[in-house]
Amino acid sequence: MKKTEELKKIMALPADKLSEELAVLETKLITMKLKVAAGKLDNHTEIGKAKRNIARILTLINGKVAN
Repeated sequence: MKKTEELKKIMALPADKLSEELAVLETKLITMKLKVAAGKLDNHTEIGKAKRNIARILTLINGKVAN
């Protein structure tokens, strides 16, 4: 999925669904970090993508709470 499509999908979600998505991404990030430590992760760029998506979701949550 392209970045703009993914961003539009995330922006359309309500705050409660964003919180659920955030929990899933944080769990995925922890799992990837453990795989890196064990030497089992092949694609290290996925960690950066997950961190950016977490930051995007947190920004959207903060924006929706403020409004």
